[in-house]
Amino acid sequence: MNSIKLKCPATVANLGAGFDVFGLALKEPYDIIEVEKSDSGIEIQVEGYSVPKNPEENTGGYVALRMFRDFAINSGVKLRIIKRIKPGSGLGSSAATAAGVAYALNEIYQLNLSLDVLVEYASLGEIVSAGTAHADNVAPALYGGFTMIASRDPLKVLCFKPPEVGIVVALLHFEKGSTRIAREVLPRQIPLEHMVKNVAYASTLVAGIVSGNIDLIKMGMNDCVVEPARAKAGILKGFTLFKDVGVKVGAGVAASGAGPAVIGLVEKHLVDKLYDAFEDVCKVLGLSYTVYKTEPGNGICKL
Repeated sequence: MNSIKLKCPATVANLGAGFDVFGLALKEPYDIIEVEKSDSGIEIQVEGYSVPKNPEENTGGYVALRMFRDFAINSGVKLRIIKRIKPGSGLGSSAATAAGVAYALNEIYQLNLSLDVLVEYASLGEIVSAGTAHADNVAPALYGGFTMIASRDPLKVLCFKPPEVGIVVALLHFEKGSTRIAREVLPRQIPLEHMVKNVAYASTLVAGIVSGNIDLIKMGMNDCVVEPARAKAGILKGFTLFKDVGVKVGAGVAASGAGPAVIGLVEKHLVDKLYDAFEDVCKVLGLSYTVYKTEPGNGICKL
């Protein structure tokens, strides 16, 4: 195999209290990545949203550099990234690229790596954008569905198929800064009662995913540590308003990763109602925005 073309999904991380642990693949939006062998070097072409073309600064390029080194690959590769997931949106844009390249190189060079090993390599790409090799976005990008990082050292990913639900994403168009900045605003110490609440939230969400109980999932989409800190720092604009309309519609609402995207999860027959409510909040905030409907999706697949 000399080339491969992939569909790489957007992902949601955290989902409330699951900071750096929970992840969910979305059906839309997604990136398309084409990878082709070449004689030498790493060449990157980008279409759509702009991302760095220097391999050292591109999450996929950095993954390629590390895999070429570790597996003594002496040839080169051309990467064509059709970027449909907005960078800095909180929808796993950097993870889609990193995971896509890891998957592609494993296929092209017949490395026979497990999904967990691919998650490890893809997570290295996140160092470029976030300053740390977090795996909560790249795991669902590769596995699909709902994932948990049960252990980081050694890596252990758990994957579950979520129930059929509707998802609405509201993306306000403003620059929140890098994911690295969004991590820097987080508290280094938290009150014990906040830890207890977050354990309860996270446990309830997982119970809902495993049992297929949408009400439990919605109950679990809360957080009293990370989301409040980011909202206070201005990274999650209008977050309280989104949470309030979620309660009125009967939806679970959480920040999507580091934001600014906000995700609402609800029974499918309430999707249109939640869509309208999210759009109304965006209009009140007076910023340009995109609101769209989607649902849980699969991991990276060949086109």
